[in-house]
Amino acid sequence: MKGNSHIGKLVIGAIAILGVLFGSCKRKDAIITTSSDIKFASITNAKMAYKIVGSGDPLIMCIGYASNMDLWSTEVIEILRQKYKVIVFDYRGMGYSTNSDTSFTIPTLAEDVNELLTVLNISKAHVLGWSMGGFVAQMFAIDHPEKVNKLILYATNFGDTMSVKPSQEISDILSSPLSTPAEQLSTLFSNEWLAAHPEPWKYLPNVKEPYNPATIGLQYYAVQGWLSEGGGSAGHLYQLKMPVLLICGNQDKVVPCLNSSMLSDSIPTASLIKVNDSGHGLMFQLPQTFGNYVVTFLTQ
Repeated sequence: MKGNSHIGKLVIGAIAILGVLFGSCKRKDAIITTSSDIKFASITNAKMAYKIVGSGDPLIMCIGYASNMDLWSTEVIEILRQKYKVIVFDYRGMGYSTNSDTSFTIPTLAEDVNELLTVLNISKAHVLGWSMGGFVAQMFAIDHPEKVNKLILYATNFGDTMSVKPSQEISDILSSPLSTPAEQLSTLFSNEWLAAHPEPWKYLPNVKEPYNPATIGLQYYAVQGWLSEGGGSAGHLYQLKMPVLLICGNQDKVVPCLNSSMLSDSIPTASLIKVNDSGHGLMFQLPQTFGNYVVTFLTQ
C-alpha cells in the first residue's frame, strides 16, 4: 500500500541518521553510558527505561522522533543537572523500554509521562519537549496541568493541518531511502553553520542504545495523527496557565520556526526566543546558549 511504502521510507531515513550517530567518529560520551545506568518503571503495557541525574526541582525531558534518551546534548544535560533533577527516558518500545501495544498516539505517550512521574512519586515537574517530544509535552500539560511547573517547547508545533511543514526538498531528504546519512544529518543544522563545520556528527553525543524500526513506524503514525485535521493541541492551548518558553532556531529546516510563533500566539503565558543562525539541532550547535536560556527561564 502507498501508506506503508511512505512509512517505510521515513523509517529508513530515521535509521540513516541513527547510522551516523552509531558511527565510529570520536564524540562526547552521551548522558547514558551503559545499560547499568538505566532504571525501569512499569507502566500500562510497557516498561519504561529512564535515568535521573542532578538534584533540585525535577525536570523531565521528552526526546524527539525516532530517538532515544542518550541523544540529548551532553553539554545541555551538564548545564541543567547543576540546578535540577533531570529525568530522561525512552518512549515505549524505544531504546531499553518495552512495549506490548500494537499502536499508540501522542496522548498515549503523554500519559506514559504521567505514569512515570507517578512511579517516581513526583507530584509536579518542569517539562521540556523537543520536536515530537514537544507534542508529548503539550498533551501532558493539557491533560495534567496541575503536574506542570513550567513548560519548555523546543522546535515543535501544535499539530492539525495548520502547522507549517518543511520544504519539499527537506521532506524528500527525510523520506527518501536514497538520501545519504550526511544529507539526513544536514537537516538538523543551518547551511551557514554546516559550511563552517564540515563534520557535524562530532557535535552529537556518542549514542549507544538500541533502536527499534518497528516502534519508529508506530511513532510515525502517532505523528500523522497529530498533524491530521482536528489533531494536535491547537484547540486546547488556551487552557495552559503555567509559564511557557518557546525556543527555536530561526533556520530550522525540519519544524520551521514559524510554528513556534504560531504557538506563541495561541498560548497566553508564552514567551518566544528565536536563536539566530541555528536549526533543529540547536542544542547540539549552541549547547551553552540553549542550556542557559532554559535555566534562566526556569529560575526566573
